[in-house]
Amino acid sequence: MQQDAFKALKILHLAITGGFLLITAIFILLVQLGQWQSIDPTLERTLQVVAVVVSIAALLVGFNLFKRKIMEARNSTAPGETRMGMYRTACILWWAMIEGPGLLAVICFMITGGYAFIALAGFHILLLLVFMPRKDNIIVLLNLNSQEVTRLEGQR
Repeated sequence: MQQDAFKALKILHLAITGGFLLITAIFILLVQLGQWQSIDPTLERTLQVVAVVVSIAALLVGFNLFKRKIMEARNSTAPGETRMGMYRTACILWWAMIEGPGLLAVICFMITGGYAFIALAGFHILLLLVFMPRKDNIIVLLNLNSQEVTRLEGQR
């Protein structure tokens, strides 16, 4: 029997989001406990601008790519499994475009010790949570019929 494609995508999302949250929490804890000293606090203002610009650019580009790939999957005449693969690819790309700038913010926090970067990373974590895959949404977005849903759930 196949695995449930909907659950597999949800687990992947949980792993990506959980890993990002864990890394962020570890570095906050290291700074709080005095185990990590900021490298150069004078770079804070410059890095804030860089982090915000990278975040905005990545979110705009990422969301537009995501929308385009979703529309390609929806309009495809391929079987449901293929369209689900296209959807999974679009999601992974989108999640990477959300997580990347968030990780940059965490790195900037490590360099400067400025908690504004943690706020930016928190925003990216929240965005990842907002774009959690939901079975009902996937079915509608990909225009899947009941037979395709049954196959994607791992049932024959």
